[in-house]
Parts: sequence; structure tokens; C-alpha cells
Amino acid sequence: MSKKNKMLMGIYPMKKKEKSKYEKMLGEKKVFEMTPEELEEPITKEMGELCRHRLEKRWYRRLIELNIIMIIVVVSIFVNNYSKNMELAKEYVAQVKEEFKEDILSDDSKINSDDKSTDKNAEGKSKDKVKETNKKTNRDVKKTTDKTKSDKDTEKKTEKKNDKKSEKDKLTEEDIPFEVTALGYGLLLIVVGYLGLYIMYAQYRCMSLRITESNFPEVYDIVERYAKRLGIQTPKTYVAQSNGILNAFSTFIFRRQWICIHSELFEVAYREHKDMDALKFVIAHEMAHIYYGHATLHYNIPIWFAMQIPLIGSIASRTREYSCDRLAQRLTGVDGIDAMLILVIDRHLYKMVDKQDYINEMRSIRGFFVWLYNLFVSHPVMSKRILALNEGRGSGRLY
Repeated sequence: MSKKNKMLMGIYPMKKKEKSKYEKMLGEKKVFEMTPEELEEPITKEMGELCRHRLEKRWYRRLIELNIIMIIVVVSIFVNNYSKNMELAKEYVAQVKEEFKEDILSDDSKINSDDKSTDKNAEGKSKDKVKETNKKTNRDVKKTTDKTKSDKDTEKKTEKKNDKKSEKDKLTEEDIPFEVTALGYGLLLIVVGYLGLYIMYAQYRCMSLRITESNFPEVYDIVERYAKRLGIQTPKTYVAQSNGILNAFSTFIFRRQWICIHSELFEVAYREHKDMDALKFVIAHEMAHIYYGHATLHYNIPIWFAMQIPLIGSIASRTREYSCDRLAQRLTGVDGIDAMLILVIDRHLYKMVDKQDYINEMRSIRGFFVWLYNLFVSHPVMSKRILALNEGRGSGRLY
């Protein structure tokens, strides 16, 4: 098969080393073409690496390198300007204290003014009598006060000028150096992101159903069997109602991984189609993320900041999705196209699709804007993903 045809089929042309590995382990068969006995065999390390996308480790190393560079640049700039940053920090703390004192004094003055107004209402009548007697004396005092007014006006003008100068001298967000902002946001991202994982875990524990030996025992048995074949601990698996969203994901907290399947996707195995194979593929894909370490803390910490860069993070994410698709094929013995069609056309209609016609259509979908759209998404576009699944060998195209 020519290189051009391979590109249209959504996979990279195999290198000699990769091709020899496939031939040695599978012969001419596809990954999902298995005997019933092979479906019970454990996934060896060699098979796991064969299913892994050939560029996944390379992109992971690039993310680690970029993450380290980002940290070194920010920290080195911060250290280089340490004395200046410390002076700004002291100035900012003093400014905050001063503003706090001003707020307290303004609050006290408001309270005093309110008290005075109540006193004035109470003593209104007596003051009217006093005013008549004071009118004569006020006429005499006016002459002296007119002179002092001019002095007070000049004082007020000078005070206003000083206030304007002090306002200009106040620190704003623009005065905060880049390295301080970057360091602050970085620490905030780690703390908020990690705490967010625990909050999400608590949410799904409270608001979803855990699959057990009593609740959906068939699915519980699938999770246990796949965990045994992969050589990992059986992850807790939850089903959650999601208002029509078709999705599943695997994630983690410290030393613990778990899976959530949205009920709209889960019901394909129990309602009109009774399609347990499609659900198996979804579960196997999420468990593959755990097997490869994608859903672990030690995998994500070294790439925490680099993954936030849209283009680079998206490319690396697509390698992981291709790896998990291929391993899911090996775990389940199905091509996984039905599971993808559920995401494309909905859980009620996917069985009505002519798969071969759909695959032929996907081969014709290409062009600059398809390439551009695929470049920035975390999952491969369906036109590439379906073709890679259909091929059953090799690594899916990233671009």
C-alpha cells in the first residue's frame, strides 16, 4: 500500500522496526482479531507498548522539557530581581495597611455623622432659640472668617495636589512584574487544580451510582476482568446522569484512580440495542488511560504547566487517545467504531449507520481547515480516529 493511501487511512506508514514488531506478535492480523482464549490472556508489557502510539513518549518528553524550561525561566527572573520584588512587596503591604486604616476611619466618620444627625433632630427646637441670639455675634465674626477662608482654600488646593501625587504613587496591577504574576498564577494553578480533583471526586461520590457486585454486576465483572488482564487495581466506577451529554472519563486523586460513565452512554448496553460491546470499548478505553499512567499524579505533575499551552498540549493529548483506542481494541476484541458512532450520531441511531459507507466518506474528508481544526482539539477528529480504528494496526495521524 502506498504512503498516500496510508495517510488517507488515518495512520502513519509503519517504520521497519514497528512493522517487524507487529508481524512478530500479530502476523497479518489486526489488534482486535482475537480468539476466545486470547481474550482472557493478560496484556503483556510488549503488547501494551505495541498498542501505544509511537509518538506518545516523545511528546511526553517534550512537555516535561518545556515544563522545566518554563519553571527555570520564571524562577531565574524572580531570583535575579529578588531585591526589587521584595521592595515592591513591602510597598504593597504598606499600601494595603494604609488603605485598610482609611476604610476604618471612613466607617467611623459615617457612624459619627449619623449620630450627629440624630442629635440635631432632638435638639432642633432649642437650637432655633440659640440661633436668634447668635445672629448678632455671627455678623461680627464674618469679617474675621472671610480672611481665614482664603487661607483654607489654598490649603485644600495643596491637599488635593498631594492626594493626586499619592494616587499616582500607588501600586497597580501594571506595576506587578511578569515573573511575580507568573509565579503566583502557577502556584494557584497547582493548588486549585489539585483541590478541584478532590472536589470533583466528592461530587461524583455524592451524586452518582457506584457499580458494584449488586448494582450492574455484568459491568462490574467487565471492570474486574480488564483490571486483572492489565495488571492494575480495580478502579471504582461510577454512573452519573449528565443531561444528555455522551461522555466517559478516568481521573485521579492521590494514589487512587476512578472512572465515570455518563448514564446516556451507559444505557446502550441495557436499552433497545443491548450493545454490551460498545460499552466494553468505552470502559476499556478509560482503563487504558490508567494502565498507561495518564490518570495518575506522577504522570501529570511534570507536565502540569506545559499542558496549558493550547497547541502543544492538544497534540500530546491526541497521542494518548490513540494509544488508549488501540489498547481498548486489544482488551475487547472489537474495532470500537460503534462506540465512536454513538458520539457522532447519538445512542439511538448509531446501529442504523452503514459503517462501510461512513468509513469511505471519512477517507474523503481532508483539507486545510480540517487540518487546522484538528490541530487544536484534545481528541482526534472522527475522520482520522475512525480510520485509525478501522486499520487496527499502527499509529493514528496527529495532523
